[in-house]
Amino acid sequence: MSASSKVTSAGLAGYRVGAHVIARWVALLAVIACALQVAFAAYGFWIAATSGGDEALTRNAFWSHTLTGQILQYSAAALFVLGLIAWTGWKGWVIPLVLAVLLFVVQGLLVGLGFGVNPWFGALHAFDGMIITAGFVWLMVNRWRDPRKAS
Repeated sequence: MSASSKVTSAGLAGYRVGAHVIARWVALLAVIACALQVAFAAYGFWIAATSGGDEALTRNAFWSHTLTGQILQYSAAALFVLGLIAWTGWKGWVIPLVLAVLLFVVQGLLVGLGFGVNPWFGALHAFDGMIITAGFVWLMVNRWRDPRKAS
């Protein structure tokens, strides 16, 4: 093995470890955002219940929930890319990919169907949120492990 190939291999390994470290912090922030999501959803529903049917007030009450959901969407997308770069195992990129699909596609459909078709879709929106939270928690725990031992 020549000296130039050793440098390239070391640089690549460092690059992957760097992506792993960034993913660890993004995953931690996503878990915190998931906890905030629950609080913001509860806040929105309490305001909606006491608004007397004021649609503008109700929409405003969910603003923070919506914003945090968007942060989670982009966190999942970033973790997907970082998982591909770090390449510490297939779960490191597949789980963020599934989270991104759930966040970008499924959550919006469920909330729309919950308000427009049947409240049970709203309940599925919350259940899907628990699955999303579990995925972010798994990623956070996994990313805090040594990148050479992560799976």
